[in-house]
Amino acid sequence: MAEAPGGEPRREGGSGIGARLRAARERSAMSLAQAAHRLHVSADVLEALEDEQFERLGAPIYVKSYLGRYAELLGESAEALQAQLAGSAMAEPDLTRIPRAAPASGRASALLAAAGIGVAVVLAVGLSWWGWTHLSRHAVAVVGHAGGAAAPPATAPAAARPRLPGTAASSVSAAASAPASAPAAASAASSAPRSASGMRISLQFSAASWVSVTDATGHSLYRGLVLPGTLESFSGPGPLHVVLGYANGVALKVNGRAVPLAPYVGRDHAVSVAVAADGEVSPVPRHAGHAGG
Repeated sequence: MAEAPGGEPRREGGSGIGARLRAARERSAMSLAQAAHRLHVSADVLEALEDEQFERLGAPIYVKSYLGRYAELLGESAEALQAQLAGSAMAEPDLTRIPRAAPASGRASALLAAAGIGVAVVLAVGLSWWGWTHLSRHAVAVVGHAGGAAAPPATAPAAARPRLPGTAASSVSAAASAPASAPAAASAASSAPRSASGMRISLQFSAASWVSVTDATGHSLYRGLVLPGTLESFSGPGPLHVVLGYANGVALKVNGRAVPLAPYVGRDHAVSVAVAADGEVSPVPRHAGHAGG
């Protein structure tokens, strides 16, 4: 038996589709392996086409696709060969020879299952935190309305206000935490004489801002981020050094009296001021005391 280019046995005779494909490939001096490499298919596919064992390729649509691509590579008329294929009787496809994807290994399946469980846990924790936060805010609003007074601005729960390690938390304002049924007591407390060494300031936040409050002894009363809708109050030996990262969203009161911060706001919307008990405010360099974020 004569050999075709590439060392393959030449198949004599034949005048059908397979014979035309084989003859065209041999004229091009290509082996089956070379043609399969150029088409990115298995050599078995091209061998099945040349042997006209179309049932090895599966459904007719796959046979037509392979035939058209092979014909174009060899310079043959794909339309003519596919018309010839349509007029011939094709055997039923051998579905057992169609390549199938190998099942995933046990380790890969375990990794996928673990990843799915991890995602579910993260989602559950996130939803729980979101629900707890909103329920806490709703409870504060309900208590305010039940007391007969206007509800105070929604405040973030203590856990939602990040604080830097090693700093002392400020006390919540008496006006925010006192029962609405005792306005006379709150008024008496605010009008009571204060000691010469102590003073109280309150900060109402309409926007989130980084805050640092230090008393005259250098003791840090608060240092961290405060969320919008929060009212904080601080007391200690004055003057108090106050640093605000976003002063445009903060209202200051000294011993119950509003004190404007606008004259001291810099181009970066921050302030660093010393606040005296009589309400006098004076700018302080940011490197003095705790710098603001």
